Parts: sequence; structure tokens; C-alpha cells
Amino acid sequence: MKKTRIDRILVALDSSAANQNILRASITLASYFHSQLNALFIEDADLINAAELPFVREIVLGSPSGRAINAAGMERSIQLQTTQLRKLVASVAQQNQIDIAFNVLRGNVARTLCEASGQTDLLVIGKNSLLQGKSRRVGSITRSVMSSVQCDLAVLHYGSNIERPVVTGFTGSTASLRAVSLAIDLAHEDHGQLIIILPATDDLKYEQLNKAIEENFNMQQLRISLVRLPNNSTDQILHVIQQFHGRILLLESSSAFLTDEQKQALIAQADIPVIFLH
Repeated sequence: MKKTRIDRILVALDSSAANQNILRASITLASYFHSQLNALFIEDADLINAAELPFVREIVLGSPSGRAINAAGMERSIQLQTTQLRKLVASVAQQNQIDIAFNVLRGNVARTLCEASGQTDLLVIGKNSLLQGKSRRVGSITRSVMSSVQCDLAVLHYGSNIERPVVTGFTGSTASLRAVSLAIDLAHEDHGQLIIILPATDDLKYEQLNKAIEENFNMQQLRISLVRLPNNSTDQILHVIQQFHGRILLLESSSAFLTDEQKQALIAQADIPVIFLH
């Protein structure tokens, strides 16, 4: 199979304190895939518009009525945030001796992010920082991006690094072929350990998937573990990750393994990076 290429990576930065970790993880991916890395901050136009409404107030701990918000103050806050992010990107780029272009756009965050990703191969986002523990819901921006983005998508758990072992899924589709191809590249960095999940299926289809893996990939010098799911579910995939101590997951973005709702549950519960391939 022709080698899968990720030439351009776009990392979305936001107002969270985890930007440095997200940026460093993106640098690691860019290093593995020999990709150009760009960073993007979207100034939230919806937030600015809301600040112009007279009845909108900021909730302040200990204050029963909250605090008034004005558009000018919101604008200054966003500009300060933009300046701080620009300095952060420049500092991290210098530390890692890598060129990172930093761009700023304004608009609806999810929609603008999906539009901007049309010129990239892999979009990197961090999942909602409020999602801790076993919550089964992701934030509205993450949900919107997951359902609308047309390029490959990496969703990073805040604070997570790009580590191995690598877990991937294979259904025989073009997207799953790409997922396994990239997983092999990453696995070579970890003494060749690779875990491939096969969907719940009958014996004939299972043998066909095994044959397709043998025919499409050079598995020499790799230690492969094939895992056949008893049923296609979030819990089963999380179980495989836990069983093999997986540290990164690559799956096709279609519903061959998981429905959209199940993928959202996977993102909410997984504490490792997940990359969805188109």
C-alpha cells in the first residue's frame, strides 16, 4: 500500500491553560509525520456579540447578581489573549527549533475552524477541559467539529502526550487502511508494538480482514496483536486500550466501528489522544 502522508497539521489553540501541552503534542505529531505545523486561534465572535447585550452578566463567585460585561472590555480581553498565544507559539517554536505559523481568525469557533481546516491534512484540537472522569458528553464545539470537519481529526486529552503502544482499528475500508498505515509509522518508534482491533463479524469476514492486512502491509519487524471485538462498542474499545496499555488510538471516522454518539462517548472517556481518519 502507498504510504499515507500527513503533510500539513493545523493545531487549534483556545483560552485554556493547556495550550502549551496541546502545542507540544502537535509538534511531536509533526515530527513523526514530517509535517508542516500551523497554529490557529479563533476569536469567538459569538462571545463578542453576546457582550453587547444589556442583560448579559458575568457570573462571579460570591456575587448574587454577577458583573456587567461590555463589548469594549471583552475586546480588550480577547486581544490580550491573542497576544499571549502569539508569544507562547513563538517561545515553544524556538525551544523546539521548528517553524510554526500562527494565524488569528474571528467568527463562530466550530464553523470557522472547520472552514480553516479545509487547507490542512490533520486538525488537532483539545477536548473540553470540563470533561473529567467518565462523563459521556463532549462540548458543543467538539461535537460540531467531529461531525463537520472534512480532514483527519486528532482530539487530545488535555495534558496527554503522544506516546505508544499504538492501537488502531481495521475494517477493510480505505480510511482504515490509512489508519493502519499511520499506526505502523508510529509503532516503529516503539519497538514495533502494534495492536489492531477487528470489528465484531463472522468467521469468513474475519479471515478476509486478516488476509487484507497481510496483503496491504509489510508487517516484518512488528509485534502485532490482533483483537476481535465481541461487539462494536465504546466499552469494548476502551477495554482493549486498557488491556494493552494503549497510549494513542487511530480509528476511521465513519460509523464502521462506532456511531457518532459512541465516538463522542469514546472521546469523553478516553484519557489518550484519538485520531479519526477520513
